[in-house]
Amino acid sequence: MAEVKEGSTPVAGGKHVVPKGVAVEELKKYAGQKQLRDECPDALEALLVKNDAMEIYTTMVNELFDDSTTRNWMGKWKDEEFNAVVDQFREDFAEKGIQVAYCKRSDKHLWLEFIDVAALESPYVPQFDVANMSGQVIKTMYNKYTFPDGVAVEELQRYGKNKRQKLKEQAPVYVTELMEAKDCVDEYQTLVEHVSECGVGKRFKDWK
Repeated sequence: MAEVKEGSTPVAGGKHVVPKGVAVEELKKYAGQKQLRDECPDALEALLVKNDAMEIYTTMVNELFDDSTTRNWMGKWKDEEFNAVVDQFREDFAEKGIQVAYCKRSDKHLWLEFIDVAALESPYVPQFDVANMSGQVIKTMYNKYTFPDGVAVEELQRYGKNKRQKLKEQAPVYVTELMEAKDCVDEYQTLVEHVSECGVGKRFKDWK
């Protein structure tokens, strides 16, 4: 569970926390359009009223309800189409001092973040904003993880005798681009060499 500080709000089953100044509306993964239209969390309502943005919000959720292209045949939200509707209202919200982000974590938790810019105690960027996702995906047995722009990931092969060689020879394109942009190619290679030699067990050669 993520640490919950005073004024912050847990989301995604407590695995993520947004700071003071951010109101959250969690979305049902399937058939959530009626709940979105008819229910507004108390904290979000207070933020919208404070910033005179309730009318914008109401228009947006009604549009999401009415536009069937935002959902597939099972009633599951479709990220690109959902975000396209939200995009239509971003400028209106911005005029009221609010930023809006459609967020998603591990394909299990969906939510909207309404960021009261003037109420933030420090700069804040939504970590799971779908609009900022880089397209990098790592799948585990139970979850699928996506990563925002500015983050480069390298998945380590757990099994197989060639996993150390693969780490040394096949850097993902996002990692390569980031290292080159930051002039850290030599440091990255040194790290890879060290991990390849020292980061595995002596007997089974599995990652420690």
